Amino acid sequence: MAENSPEKKESAPRGIRILIRLWGTISALCIGITGLFVMITLSATCFATGILMLTVGLVLLPLEAPVLCANFPWLVTASDWIENHLKFWMRAALYTAFALPPFFLCPETSTFIGGGSVLVTAALYGVMAVGKKGSHANQDQQGDIEMRTQLVKNGEANEETGM
Repeated sequence: MAENSPEKKESAPRGIRILIRLWGTISALCIGITGLFVMITLSATCFATGILMLTVGLVLLPLEAPVLCANFPWLVTASDWIENHLKFWMRAALYTAFALPPFFLCPETSTFIGGGSVLVTAALYGVMAVGKKGSHANQDQQGDIEMRTQLVKNGEANEETGM
């Protein structure tokens, strides 16, 4: 059903979406595993951060790879709903919100590796949200510059003739 929606068909080819979902699956596993390493600490804040990272990994995994959670039909349904209803920029914002808190709670190497992988996923979804719109914006801006140049020339010509 997602392939038939016009926005997703125009903004991102299917192969790119599959690659980004594959990276999202890897980043979900990465943040979960690094969350386990962060939990091995004497600091209560870092222990809580590890639990948060593990939870984020468990939330992102069914969203990015519902095949891995095929025994839980409600997870597959939730993943399909997210795929069909959330735009790319919304997913980027959601993943950024998931990835940033561990950085501030417990600044360790494992936190940066796990959260950074999710931030890369968020950035990839953000790039997909911009898509072809970025090149169209540059073309429109170029047209505006040409129009302004023409208006300035016409204004100077009118001043010289006394109009």
